[in-house]
Amino acid sequence: MTKFFGLTGLLLCTAMPAFAFEDGKILIWTGANRDKAALEAAVKPFTEEYGVDVSVEVVDPDLAQKFQQAASTGDGPDIVMWAHDRFGEWASGGLIRSVQPSAEWSDGVLASAMDAVRFDNVTWGYPVSVEAVHLIYNTDLIETPPSSFEDLIAMSYDGQKILWDYNNAYFTMPLLMANGGFAFQKIDGSYDGSKTGVNNEGAIKGATMLKRLIDEGLMPSGVDYGVMDGAMNKGEVAMVLNGPWAWPSLTESGINFGVAPIPSVDGAVSTPFLGVLAMAVNAATPNADLAVELLENYLLTDEGLATWNATGALGALADVSAAAAQDDPHVSGMLKTAETAVPMPSNPEMGAYWAAMAPALTNITTGAQDPATALNDAAARILGGN
Repeated sequence: MTKFFGLTGLLLCTAMPAFAFEDGKILIWTGANRDKAALEAAVKPFTEEYGVDVSVEVVDPDLAQKFQQAASTGDGPDIVMWAHDRFGEWASGGLIRSVQPSAEWSDGVLASAMDAVRFDNVTWGYPVSVEAVHLIYNTDLIETPPSSFEDLIAMSYDGQKILWDYNNAYFTMPLLMANGGFAFQKIDGSYDGSKTGVNNEGAIKGATMLKRLIDEGLMPSGVDYGVMDGAMNKGEVAMVLNGPWAWPSLTESGINFGVAPIPSVDGAVSTPFLGVLAMAVNAATPNADLAVELLENYLLTDEGLATWNATGALGALADVSAAAAQDDPHVSGMLKTAETAVPMPSNPEMGAYWAAMAPALTNITTGAQDPATALNDAAARILGGN
């Protein structure tokens, strides 16, 4: 996206007491592994234009908790970067400020990413990058990735096997959502925590596909993330369901890999959760206008993102034109999946969802319960809040 702003108008605003800087600085909090040096370089044009220092502080661990504690007392950074699924809670608590990105800015961002930072039909942040579970396949073992789980099963019988952390709902939910399953749905801009679709017909169909892979011996029982990740890095399996955080270790291990959408279930697209790394403005900052100017017109432009993401620290950018400029087939492949992904719900009931789904999937994959019974029990736990 391009840079656009009314410089004279903004400078007039900054001369007013309401927009005076404390110590003449804007403070940004980020988590680890976001290339602090590159971020500092990306904000330099803003500092040069306005004479305003921008400092970056890496807060690790527990950034989310520390921001919540600081912001609740009117302190903390001017800008915070974190996963979107905390933004609903922060917005409800009055910790972050609603924003109104210009149409030119927001139109250049992946639509599903913009949807992820909207709650109650209000926008609460600026998407930076996106991530979603996808199929990662060893290109030395597979020429063309499977487009359906039926094709995948045939390939598995030929020795081109898949593995994933299947008792973790984050990785398995795409199968359940393919034919209409859901954790919670957003209705009129808000998540409805009183209804879940983890046990509807579509969800049961996806869970039955998972059980088939186990029952037919195409995946071993008792697999966790470490087992899956290790097997892929050693070239012991041909495919996994994982995210972009797995790419660096595969590269270091010398594994040539490709990225593709998750295979379909019974002809329906497997839909993963979408995670969005986004930047929000502290509700207590007196520098809100300058924070927005920094984000929209300097940092989160094609030029700013190219500087910040020079080492790939941000992964797949939410800005469509900036992502295209990355010219990375892995990023392009994951973005195809992200286009159909469902933003991770941010309602409080998600805690009960995670707590209920892990034992349900374990019972399915160990044979302790059939898919329908296990998912019905999970739904009851989710709606019962325990």
